[in-house]
Amino acid sequence: MNIELIFQIAGIGILTAIFHTILKQAEKEEYAFIATLAGVSIALLMVVQLLAELLETVKGVFFL
Repeated sequence: MNIELIFQIAGIGILTAIFHTILKQAEKEEYAFIATLAGVSIALLMVVQLLAELLETVKGVFFL
């Protein structure tokens, strides 16, 4: 597993948390929610791509 991917996801999480906190302090709770949703979506897309690679590898191993 690539350690850079873990750091990228962690970085997205940290930036999302910072944006959420800043926007919530500025009383922009709707934008804070949207920023959080965007961060989670980006991280989820990265994980889904990794799962797709895993499934392709499993298919290759079992000749499916």
